[in-house]
Amino acid sequence: MPATNVCVHNNSHNKGDIPPLTRVLSHNLKIMNAKAFILLCYLTIVSIAELVLTYDSVSLGLSIYVILMLVLVGYSSLHTMYRDKLKNGVWEKHLLFSRILKPSPDGKKINLFIKELDETKTSENNFIGVLKCLTLAPLIRIMSVSMPLSSLEQVNWYLLINLPLFAVVFLLLRSQSQSWRDLGFTAGRLPIQLLVALAGFFLGMIDYSLLQPSPLIVTLSPENFIAPALILLVFTGFSEELIFRGIIQRNTDGIIGGYKSLIFTSLLFAAMHIGWNSLPDLCFVFFVGLFYGFIYQKTKTLSGITLSHGITNITMFLLLPFIA
Repeated sequence: MPATNVCVHNNSHNKGDIPPLTRVLSHNLKIMNAKAFILLCYLTIVSIAELVLTYDSVSLGLSIYVILMLVLVGYSSLHTMYRDKLKNGVWEKHLLFSRILKPSPDGKKINLFIKELDETKTSENNFIGVLKCLTLAPLIRIMSVSMPLSSLEQVNWYLLINLPLFAVVFLLLRSQSQSWRDLGFTAGRLPIQLLVALAGFFLGMIDYSLLQPSPLIVTLSPENFIAPALILLVFTGFSEELIFRGIIQRNTDGIIGGYKSLIFTSLLFAAMHIGWNSLPDLCFVFFVGLFYGFIYQKTKTLSGITLSHGITNITMFLLLPFIA
């Protein structure tokens, strides 16, 4: 009977009892690189879809997003099947029998392999979660373009687009057994959070100087200002930081590492602003994404950057068009 990598009962060749640790590590490294490549492809497709939507065809851009959504859902299903196979895999059975029937003289190697196997399964679970999270960016654009919003005031667009998104986010968080505290909605490091929030006024001034947007309200009066300000705070500041930093960056962190997830999320955040048709603003948004993402990584809280993002939009859409 030919020897296989699954099981070799040979007293003179103990390496057959378990796969070499270097082989397991090499396999995990290849998996990690493949996942990073998938994220790069995703970012490229989102950028192409945004460019097509902005400069060519809305219907074609939406089609790209719909196909991307279907691929993400299908791919996450395949990874779920792979995870289940791994859960009941041949190596686990082999380790069980080798423990019971033929204990290895090198128990340390077996423990190391079990640890590597558990880490691989955890990585697969994390990647399935990442694939589900990545459906949020296409969903944002599909809803913002396809919903009949032209008859409504522009400030109310954010409300109607984000309400269904909140429902999707809630279901996603429940499927991952995550709480709002897990995402970072805490009051930790309050002085830093207040400074970050106040930075929103400065960021709003820069963004306004780059885009010169029209005001979202008719006059700067309390009755016209308060409701739109709350809408921008909750349905742009809160929702976008929840999705991009709290969900996407947090989940990709466990797949490609901290600084890579920071860059990936910032590039994705910038790509979703291609529709503003301004290269300087695109660069600015990327660096804002880096700033918010860095603060989130260091403080593990979304409170300050949520307020800062909302204040940025309030400054550029409600205040400066009348004050500047």
